[in-house]
Amino acid sequence: MKQLWFERLLRWNRKMQKLLTGRYARIDSLNRTLLSLSFILLIVNLFLSTSVVFFAAFGLWLWSNYRFFSKRIYPRANENTRFVASRQRVLTFFSMIKIRFVNRHTYRYFKCPACKQQLRAPKKRGKIKVTCSKCKEQFFRVV
Repeated sequence: MKQLWFERLLRWNRKMQKLLTGRYARIDSLNRTLLSLSFILLIVNLFLSTSVVFFAAFGLWLWSNYRFFSKRIYPRANENTRFVASRQRVLTFFSMIKIRFVNRHTYRYFKCPACKQQLRAPKKRGKIKVTCSKCKEQFFRVV
């Protein structure tokens, strides 16, 4: 009995390998995010019971499956790369907001008028001459 069960499992494994040969078949960051959002929307749907939330969750699940079973490997990898880069920009933005909030009592933040680089200077120093670290523009600022 054990031998029959193990042989069926191996046969099923070979079929899955044959099915996924030449396909993207990765759970990358974008697929993980799509599946997580789909699961969260399904949980929300339990409490709201609206068809819009259910169809949104189902659409995200379909998109994730399309990406997983796609034979166009390089476009799917490029989609994931763009997603990771945009997610990193958003995370950097919010981490900068947090840093600015923590240091709000000791530093004053401002932008360079020439290149828009974000700079900081210690508070309560009066009028100081600031040199931008990116474009070397010099200007005066009251901090």
